[in-house]
Amino acid sequence: MQYSRSFLAGFSPDRRIEWTMFLLGSAPDLAKDSLLIVGPRYEPELLLARGLGWDQAGIRGLDTFSYSPFIDVGDMHDMPYPDATFSGLVCGWTLSYSSRPQAAVREMQRVVKPGGYLVVAVQKVPPDFVETLSEVPRGPDRVQTLERFDALYDRCARVAGFEREVGSGGEAHTIALYRKDFPDAT
Repeated sequence: MQYSRSFLAGFSPDRRIEWTMFLLGSAPDLAKDSLLIVGPRYEPELLLARGLGWDQAGIRGLDTFSYSPFIDVGDMHDMPYPDATFSGLVCGWTLSYSSRPQAAVREMQRVVKPGGYLVVAVQKVPPDFVETLSEVPRGPDRVQTLERFDALYDRCARVAGFEREVGSGGEAHTIALYRKDFPDAT
């Protein structure tokens, strides 16, 4: 990634938070009683969730480390929550760093209630992008398209999604909103 002056002029970390939270908040039948934010590290997403009407007592974050008592330290591949705990889940800008995305998505789908919503977003990078962390997937192994999202979120139906392609100007990204299926009535 070329972090040039022109790139940074259009870069807004707050926009990343807003995109995911506003997309999730747009689901008209979403219960705002419980929300898990995967990878918040700090508290802006949690504060925005409160401002968007989520019950303060039901908002949790999960990250590999944090200073905040509102963010549980843990692993998105093995979440410390019972099945069907949250009505909503946000996973912003972390899934593409996972070397085990299927395990992470399986956990996300497990902790969301039937009929609940999940929003996921990642930054898209060119196939030849050199990642500084050796364990981060590269090229076709990196989860960064709606097609890959749809294959992973197999217990959910995509409600909305969009991709901004690499080279289209500004930051390239993929964002999708899914609704977890209800169990079969049979």
